[in-house]
Amino acid sequence: MSRLNQTLTVAKWEFMQFFKWKQELIGKSIMLLVALGMYLWHNQVLYQPEPQQIVSNIELQGLQLDDDFVLRTESKSNDALIAEVKAGNIDGALIFASQALPQKVTLYSQGKMSWQNDLQVQLNDYARSNAAASLNLGPNQLALLEQPLQFETNYLDEAVKDAMQQSSITANGLLFLMAIGVFMTFGQVFVAITGEKQQRVTEQLYSCIDAKTWIEGKIIGQMLHAVKAMTTTAITALLGFAFVQVILKGRALDFSIFDFTVLPWFIVFVLVGIYMCTAFIAAIAAAIDDPNHSGKSAFMMIPLIPIVAGFMMMDSPSSLAVTVLSYFPLTAFVFMPMKMALIDVAFWQVAIAFISSLLGCVVIRNMAARMFKMGMTMYGKEPDFKTMMKWAIAVKS
Repeated sequence: MSRLNQTLTVAKWEFMQFFKWKQELIGKSIMLLVALGMYLWHNQVLYQPEPQQIVSNIELQGLQLDDDFVLRTESKSNDALIAEVKAGNIDGALIFASQALPQKVTLYSQGKMSWQNDLQVQLNDYARSNAAASLNLGPNQLALLEQPLQFETNYLDEAVKDAMQQSSITANGLLFLMAIGVFMTFGQVFVAITGEKQQRVTEQLYSCIDAKTWIEGKIIGQMLHAVKAMTTTAITALLGFAFVQVILKGRALDFSIFDFTVLPWFIVFVLVGIYMCTAFIAAIAAAIDDPNHSGKSAFMMIPLIPIVAGFMMMDSPSSLAVTVLSYFPLTAFVFMPMKMALIDVAFWQVAIAFISSLLGCVVIRNMAARMFKMGMTMYGKEPDFKTMMKWAIAVKS
C-alpha cells in the first residue's frame, strides 16, 4: 500500500470514528422541532393569551394601548392598588406621582414579564405626545426633533467597500465559523490522541506505518470533521435567518446582507488554516501523559489567538497591523479572508497570503510530525517545552 493510500485510510478511519449519522439526524430533528415551537409560540397557535389588566391611579386621556392590554382608572390609594396586584385581581398597577410634566410613574406587578417592556414603550410614546402638545409642537415638529443626525463617511481609499454593514456581518460570520472549526478540532483531537496514548495504540502501529503518515491521516480526518461542523453551522444559520425573516417577520427572503463573493477564497484559506491548527493541536496533545492533570492543555488553544485578534482588529482593515498579519504565514488564513470581506484586495495580495499560508502549513506539519512521533512514545513523564522544541527543529524525524 502506497503512502497516499495509507494516509487516506487513516483519514477515513479517523473521520468515521467520530461521525455518527444517527446523532446528526437527531440533532437536526431537535432543531427543527425547536423552530416549529418558536413558530407556534410566535403566532399564538397553541394558546391565546389573555389581555393584561392594568389599573392607573390617574386618568390618562387619549392613551390607546394595543389589544394586549386593558387599561382602566381607579381612584384608590396606592396601597389598595398594590394589594390588588398581590391578590391577583389585576396584572399591574400604574402609580403616577403627579400629573405635571415630566411625569414619574411606577409599575407594580407580581414578577418580571415580557409585556412590561411593551407597556413602557407605549407609555413613553404617550408621554412624548403630551410633552409636544404642551409646547404647542405639531407632529411634524416632534418628528423633526427626534430625527437623528444624518452622518455619512466617504473613504478616500477606494478599496473600502461601500456596504459596510454587509461587510461587517460577513467578516463576523467568517471568523465565527473559523472558531467553530478550531473548537471542534481541539475537542476531538484532544480526546483521540490522549486516549490512544494511554491505551498504547499508536506505538504498536509504528511497526507498520510511519509517524508522518499516521499524523497526516489523523489531521485530514479531523479537518473533515471541522469542515463538516462549519458547513452544518453555516447552513443552520442561513435556514434560521430565512425562518425568522419569512415565517416570523413575514418578509421576502433576502440574503443580501451576506457577501458570498468571498466564499471560494474563504474555503481555500480555511482548509489550510484548519490543517495547520489541527497539526499544532495534535503535536501538543501527543506530549500530554495525563489529560486530567496536564498543564499543556491550555496551549492547545493557541490557534484561537489569531481569531480573537481578528475580532478585535476588524474595525481597522486598512491598518498596517492587519496588512502585515494578512501576509504572515501563521495568521494569514484568518486575516486575509476577513480583510477581503471588508475591503477590496488585489489578487496578487491574496496569492501571496495563500502561498505564505501553505509554507506555514508545511513547516507546522513537519514540526508536528516530529513532535508527535517522540511524544506518543514517551510515558511516565511529560516532556518540557525545551525538549519539545528540540524535537520540532530536529533535522531528522
